[in-house]
Amino acid sequence: MAGSELIIDDDFCKAMGTYFVKRGEELDQMISDYITVLKYVRNKGIVSGDVATALSAYISYASKLSNQIGTVSTSINKQINTFLTRVDDADQYLF
Repeated sequence: MAGSELIIDDDFCKAMGTYFVKRGEELDQMISDYITVLKYVRNKGIVSGDVATALSAYISYASKLSNQIGTVSTSINKQINTFLTRVDDADQYLF
């Protein structure tokens, strides 16, 4: 039979928050590097024509991803910390 206990592993939750932030920073860096390569190809390899125009449009849309994943992962980490704080506050009334 299932118990009525709720056990939250604070250390695991905090570790996952740190993991998300670190991976978000790494993904932001990868996107930045990718955009740099695309710009290099546009400036040095495909400088005119329909493909260059399409590549420029693609670069502008890809650039909108810059620093977005890190922002989301940091937000997730803040939500984790808020959750843990609220659970700890609620625990004080129970014990």
